[in-house]
Amino acid sequence: MSISKFNPRLTLEFLQALKSEDQYFDRKTAKIEAPKLADCIIGFANADGGTIVVGIRDRKIEGINNVGADKINSLIQASIDFCHPMVRINHEFVDVIKENGEKDQLLLIHVEQSERVHKNRRDEVFLRVGDETRKLSHEERLQLEYDKGEREFEIVEISECTIDDLDNEVLQNWASNVGFSGNIEKLLLARGLATNDNGGKLMLRVAAILLFAKEPTRFLPNARVRFIRFDGASIESGIRMNITKLETIEGPIPKIIEKTKIIVSNHLRDFMALGPHGRFITVPEYPEFAWQEGLINALTHRAYNIQGSDIQIRMFDDKLEIESPGKLPGLVRLTNIKDVRYSRNPRIARVLNEFGWVREFGEGVNRIFEEMKLFNLDDPIYEEPYNVYVKLTLKNNIVMRRIRREAKMSSLVSPESWEALTPEQRKALELAYIRQKLTTKEFAECIGRSRNTAKKILESLCDKQLLKRVGTSNRDPNLYYELIM
Repeated sequence: MSISKFNPRLTLEFLQALKSEDQYFDRKTAKIEAPKLADCIIGFANADGGTIVVGIRDRKIEGINNVGADKINSLIQASIDFCHPMVRINHEFVDVIKENGEKDQLLLIHVEQSERVHKNRRDEVFLRVGDETRKLSHEERLQLEYDKGEREFEIVEISECTIDDLDNEVLQNWASNVGFSGNIEKLLLARGLATNDNGGKLMLRVAAILLFAKEPTRFLPNARVRFIRFDGASIESGIRMNITKLETIEGPIPKIIEKTKIIVSNHLRDFMALGPHGRFITVPEYPEFAWQEGLINALTHRAYNIQGSDIQIRMFDDKLEIESPGKLPGLVRLTNIKDVRYSRNPRIARVLNEFGWVREFGEGVNRIFEEMKLFNLDDPIYEEPYNVYVKLTLKNNIVMRRIRREAKMSSLVSPESWEALTPEQRKALELAYIRQKLTTKEFAECIGRSRNTAKKILESLCDKQLLKRVGTSNRDPNLYYELIM
């Protein structure tokens, strides 16, 4: 039974459990000093919010009554007295019985997630990461400020870039879209894409370089997209490396979008399906809007301050992944991604909107979900790998996976040879392709036959030089079969 009116997760058993402390929960002794408690409050506020229970030590209830009213009040006031800016909290007291039978209380402090970056009186910034409250380095603090929108990398001035480095064709297309016919420098200044220094010299900002520079990578080396096509459903390495296509796309963002759309489209397939009126219709592998919006979101909302990483589009037989550097921006989280609107780079977003592409983060996400549903595909999957990337995964359907498998089979086996195979032999080849490794036991279970029968089928494919056995001997218990590529 919950003991909190703010957090139904909290029970007495949970408060004392061995591994309760996590991203959203921490325990502190009543003897903690207010400035130290403030660091923990700051960590939760800068992350995802959470609850701190005061009055538990080594998983045992010690209570708070013995520290006195003044100390308790100082702990409650820590979010105001020792946090800058102040952190919004709710607090409550919970009646408990200690091991010795005495009545006491616990103090529960519920910290709200904040859109600001909070620090203590010593100008130190903390962040809750897992079950720890970590003090951030200067670089980590900058990243947090960028993520929360307190600092905008897109307005950083790049003095080395001049108006002559910009792509005039893209600039004129933009000016035409907004109905502007004057000096292009005035439009750049009006949109906050450039400023004038004290001497009146035009200073271009990061956003202008990304949107309009002929070669943005001269100034921002990772301002590019990489498209990678893999043969199969996973990434292999070494001698099994399965990259079949690798392209790097550079240039101003509007041209990157157009080039990438062509490249991705050339690798997608259409297939025939029975339509609602009993007629066969052509259906694309993925909804065009879904993957294009995923690309545009990545280009618009990525954290361009992160060096050493670029946007990657990874195409597999069964899915398409779009991964961009940086966590979800602002207060956008995986749990509210369809509802919260936010732009990490509002100037870039505005210009791309004027090109007719961009929506605020959240608005386009909703449409991606709707489009995938219309195509009877799984919901898109958003993840934050290692807490430093945003990854969108679009899965294709079982029909498309079979088409790709059969295409792969036809590249290994001639149509005449394929037709000559038994259904069980074809099944074995497909399974070996999907799983990379196929054991006799696995194959027997898949076809509902004995192991001896399964082994004979697999060995027949070895005789045809379509499969090869991998093991120290025929009696090796770890023996498996794989395709001869």
